[in-house]
Amino acid sequence: MAKPSGRPIATSDQFSEEILLDGDARLETPVLVLFTAPWCGPCRLVSPVVKEVAKQYLDRVEVVEVNTDDLPDVASNAGVLSVPTILIYHGGEVRDTIVGCVAKNVLARAVDKVLEDLGLLGEEDS
Repeated sequence: MAKPSGRPIATSDQFSEEILLDGDARLETPVLVLFTAPWCGPCRLVSPVVKEVAKQYLDRVEVVEVNTDDLPDVASNAGVLSVPTILIYHGGEVRDTIVGCVAKNVLARAVDKVLEDLGLLGEEDS
């Protein structure tokens, strides 16, 4: 099995509390959620891309991974119909959706757009 692209989400409750912010925590940082499955070939292709983007946006975007085989209810509730799907959350709400295997520049542009919309993209990033 491949190493996770981000911190694994292990339970539905963890997803609700940490990503949907059902708990008291309020993250200032956007969260990129990779929905994946061990049997998924395109997921294995996008995983290194997600890792590279995670390094590029270290301290500005948190990256987590949801195994849809282990947490089908989380995937279903998030509206994930196929894997890989990447959802970028902020404040418990989806800010962007990417379905399928994408190149690093495509994913980085999506993250930049979310950061820009939130006023978190510095001039040095533009």
